[in-house]
Amino acid sequence: MEFFETVSKRKTIRKYDKEKPSVGDIKKITDSARLAPSATNSQNWKFIAIYNDEVKQKMADAVYCKYSEISTYINDETFKEKIEYYKNFSTFFKDAPVVIACVETKRESVMTEYMKKYGLKYEEILLLRPDSSLLSMGAAIENMCLAAADLGYGSCWMCAPIVAYKEFKQILNLDSTDKIVSLLTIGKPFADNQNRPPKKTLDEIMAVIE
Repeated sequence: MEFFETVSKRKTIRKYDKEKPSVGDIKKITDSARLAPSATNSQNWKFIAIYNDEVKQKMADAVYCKYSEISTYINDETFKEKIEYYKNFSTFFKDAPVVIACVETKRESVMTEYMKKYGLKYEEILLLRPDSSLLSMGAAIENMCLAAADLGYGSCWMCAPIVAYKEFKQILNLDSTDKIVSLLTIGKPFADNQNRPPKKTLDEIMAVIE
């Protein structure tokens, strides 16, 4: 595809057929993440492609248990119903052919450390310096979404499962300083007949100062 065609056709896919993408294609998709911009060129990331159904099920079980635990703290029945919905919405990744765990690795920011040294609070630092490490991860993940679309795959960028990040780190044997920020599901869309959700118009989101 041409680049802008890929951008315009990319959409979130949550249901896939059983065909598993080749390791070669997943490497191409992940290589696009490697080429993304990152704060101070820190390249503070690593990516774990999970084909193993047993591992995916363990991760989904961890998410399910975590939302069940959260539900015990809530008295509002309407909110509890939303939690039950989230359980299923957050665990469908177990049925995806491939799940990529997107991991932010530890990165030191000189400016942030200076701000801490001089007594600025965390909330103040976030206003002065948006989380550049997380923004770097976002750039890498978007590259993967577009690369997947270009290769004919669907993807879904997931944050809701990260509620079980501690369990994920154990299951995937990650370092204590590693931070899982997203899961990315990838596969051939199943009966791809869903419409892309409506997007705001350019005029609604853009201003030009001349």
